[in-house]
Formats: sequence, structure tokens, C-alpha cells
Amino acid sequence: MIEESVYLYADTLKLEGILTYDEDALPSSAILLCAPHPNLGGDMDNNVITSIARVSADMGFLSLRFNYRGVGNSESHEKDIVQKFHYWEESLHGRNLMDAVTDTQAALDFLLSQIAVHDRIFVAGYSFGALVGMKMGTESSRVLAFASISTPFGRYNLDFLSHCNKEKLFIYSQNDFATTAEETVNGFTKISSPKILELIENSDHFYRNQEDKVSQKVCSFFSHIKVHERK
Repeated sequence: MIEESVYLYADTLKLEGILTYDEDALPSSAILLCAPHPNLGGDMDNNVITSIARVSADMGFLSLRFNYRGVGNSESHEKDIVQKFHYWEESLHGRNLMDAVTDTQAALDFLLSQIAVHDRIFVAGYSFGALVGMKMGTESSRVLAFASISTPFGRYNLDFLSHCNKEKLFIYSQNDFATTAEETVNGFTKISSPKILELIENSDHFYRNQEDKVSQKVCSFFSHIKVHERK
């Protein structure tokens, strides 16, 4: 497995990322991986995100994970740690949200530059990353399907999914501090088909020791999506 450090640009900001792939394979499918919220320990080295990168490489995918502005070595307009914290804290209440979507779009554009024009493209997001990944992906004709892990139902407006006819996988746990199982099940009913809901039992928001189970579900879901199913 190869992990290649890369840089991409969102507006004028330089963001860091990592491409992961099997050196002996010629991937025809790629996954953009979107990390959780920066103020909740979210970065491209998150346990769930890195697990998907590794498992997807084993299954023949190319993946890109990246750090949002101000996270890790990604540049930011904010100059110190306190300013960065307050900047990202506002996004928990719906403000500055579109900057994260802009970063995600920039990551998708970079990933598209690394593959052939007819290769399959998917988005997998975890928690906050699920929100921004799907917001960006619903508008992109290249994104075939989403995998959304611990979708923040109840925290953000997800009405944009009510008319999204792309294939969608939602993974949740019963003991998630970010969203309850009841909020997830109720929110899922308001999302348009096609859609799948999968429960990871005996787990919580962090999916400790269950990362590979999550990753296998995500990658298996993407493996069965065909190019002609693009919506």
C-alpha cells in the first residue's frame, strides 16, 4: 500500500492530503474521504478515515483524505490556535459551513485530476465530514454515491437530501453522542431513495475496534455501484 503526501488549493489556501492506493493495482474507482469536525478531534488521521483508506486500497480503490483549512499543516486565514478554534466552533452552529464545503470541493477537484475521465467517484464522510461531503456531492455530476457515517441528524439541516436520487449508505451506532439512534432512524425516513441504513452494534460515535467492519460495509457498497447508475 502506498500513501503519498499531496497538496491542493482551496481558494488561495494550501491544504494537505494523502493519496492511498495499492501499488500493484490500476484503480478505476476513487473515494474522497471527509474527516469529522476539527474541534472534535477530526483530521485526516482519524481512525475511521484511515481504516477506510487502507481497506479501500486493498479492494483496488484510490482514496484521498485531506485536512480542512487550519487543521494540521493546512493553511488558514486565522493566525493562531484560539482564532482557529473559534472559527471552527461557529461551524457547529451552521456558520462558516460553506468554507468546509469549498475545501471538500477542492479535494474532489484534485482527486478528479488524478484519475481517468470515466473512472467511478464516491464520497465517504464521517460525522461533520458526512455533511460537507454530501452537500458538495449532491451538486457534482461525477459523484455516483455517498457513504455517510454517524450522519449529524438533529444538528444540521439535511433537507438537501430529500430530493437526492444518488445511491446512499448511512451507517450509525446505538450510543452516538453526536446523534441518537432515534434521530438517525427518523431522519433517514425523510431522505429520498435509493438508500440503505446499517447499524453497527455494540459501538458508539468512535467505532473503536470496529473500524474495519465500517470500512468493509462502505467499500462493499461502493463496489456494487455501476457507472450506468449515475444520477
